[in-house]
Amino acid sequence: MKNKKEHGFTLIELMIVVAIIGILAALALPKFAQLVEKSREAATKGNTNSVQSAISIYYGDSEGLYPTFIETTSMYMMSRYLDKVPPVKATHSGIGAGTTESPSGTAVVYTTDEVVAATNTGWRYNSESGRVFVNSSATDSKGAPYSTYGY
Repeated sequence: MKNKKEHGFTLIELMIVVAIIGILAALALPKFAQLVEKSREAATKGNTNSVQSAISIYYGDSEGLYPTFIETTSMYMMSRYLDKVPPVKATHSGIGAGTTESPSGTAVVYTTDEVVAATNTGWRYNSESGRVFVNSSATDSKGAPYSTYGY
């Protein structure tokens, strides 16, 4: 006759715990992915404002002229106002496949994707109005077009 106390969990108990953890993970992962994309969209909005601010400072310093390009390599004048053009952080598949017009309806003169293909930062820029916006006709998680960021 054994009078020894058994310690530990049975295999059934462990399998139930693993199944519960799996169910909770399956429910949480899509929500986590949505939160990550929302943070990328917020970073894109912030980057839009940073680039737009640099363009505004350039405009003030150059007495009413907008830069022709927003690239910041040493050959372009924007390098004094912006260390580098930040990339579009939003990860929608439509980024980089925008339209040829800005949200205000004016023709886009310059796209970062066309001039310096290596940077491919995903911006469109209208040097006539000094407006920069995301090069995409897709919409964000709230249904707003990416191209309206900064407007």
